[in-house]
Amino acid sequence: MQNSHINYFEFQASDLGTIKQFYQNAFDWKFTDYGPEYTAFSESGSIIYHFVLAGT
Repeated sequence: MQNSHINYFEFQASDLGTIKQFYQNAFDWKFTDYGPEYTAFSESGSIIYHFVLAGT
């Protein structure tokens, strides 16, 4: 296996608006919404991170 590094994370959050505001203020991350229950962010290095609304 040549590439065995983790490069994708998905987190559950109960309030996407609050989570986005925190990370924008703390780390200047930029978000892309994919509907009301899913968002991805960039400016965080080579790992891809996503937040999904909890319970979906």
